[in-house]
Amino acid sequence: MAENSDQIDTLLREPLVRQMSELFDRLPDTYFFVKNERSEFVHVNRALLHRLGLTRISQIVGTTDHDRYPKQIADQLLEGDRQLMESGEGLIDHAEVLFDEAGRLEWYSTTKLPIMTSSDIPIGVIGITRSYSGRNPSQPIHSAAERVIETISRSPSSPHRVAALAREVGISERQLHRQFLQLVKMSPREFILRSRIQASAADLRNTGESIASLSDKYGFCDQSAFTRQFRSVLGMTPGQYRRTI
Repeated sequence: MAENSDQIDTLLREPLVRQMSELFDRLPDTYFFVKNERSEFVHVNRALLHRLGLTRISQIVGTTDHDRYPKQIADQLLEGDRQLMESGEGLIDHAEVLFDEAGRLEWYSTTKLPIMTSSDIPIGVIGITRSYSGRNPSQPIHSAAERVIETISRSPSSPHRVAALAREVGISERQLHRQFLQLVKMSPREFILRSRIQASAADLRNTGESIASLSDKYGFCDQSAFTRQFRSVLGMTPGQYRRTI
């Protein structure tokens, strides 16, 4: 496995590949990534770093999608990588739901290919992801869940309640829960929490607002609860997160 990672590192140092990487660094709306055979990030462009709220390439190298997405979404992404490397076939214009730089869930189109040696041995994955402008028309329409997602994403600091959201769109809580699982692979409650944490992370990156103030703003009972939930989602405390920026 270490040998495979060394092969990718060598490939990334090739003049043509370095020039291509520099090209992707200049495309603000295209997210470029390279992963090894364990689905650990080896390289990403500046736009993807910004979307993830990171500032240095060292903050992402060696991590996986499990370090930044809910388990259900991360499992799906890594399983896609595994299938790609096993089949040796690319995935073209595949629709995925991911978080944007403001912490909102949004449709993205991903194209990725396995990195193969001259002996046809898979050693990693290379790909690009682009944001859709609006809903992806190839996906089934879950109008109630989509409307709820829009409501939550538009105001993540509001005290959203699942029962009230379900009534607002005219379906039962159970139906809303089922649609959420089909659409974004998480429950409405998980989505609300994730949206609050991601929005608070954006505030930590972009404002000088205090952690105590953000705890109150996003509806946590106290700063301790906010810190605990923030760590459960992003893997570090709000203070640690702010210091990495």
